[in-house]
Amino acid sequence: MSIKKLPDAEFEIMKAIWNSDEPVTSPMLTEKLKRLLSEKDWKQQTVMTMLVRLEKKGFLRSEKNGKERLYYSSVSEDEYMEVEARSFINRFSGGSFSKLVKALNGGEKVSEEDIEELQSWLDNM
Repeated sequence: MSIKKLPDAEFEIMKAIWNSDEPVTSPMLTEKLKRLLSEKDWKQQTVMTMLVRLEKKGFLRSEKNGKERLYYSSVSEDEYMEVEARSFINRFSGGSFSKLVKALNGGEKVSEEDIEELQSWLDNM
């Protein structure tokens, strides 16, 4: 399956699922979203619609349990974040990781600790 970039609202739902004990139900998820993202009025029907979309896109799988539908993630947070990161690198630095790092740094002095952390990461690559 090719993982595609999600619209913001669907991404918020996936984040809530990734940070929950699975499986989740739509009522559980709606309540969690209302608590976490109180600036948006999350309606049960809207969440259910997005869960169906996410399942069609392959991000979720579900099973019926009595009157409830249980949802499980099919794409891990790490898998999705790799897609987002690659998209960001391609969009803002033409696919060049080093150009992106330079742009993010913005000419600021890099701490010795950050240099050591980056060097350790590079050594492990």
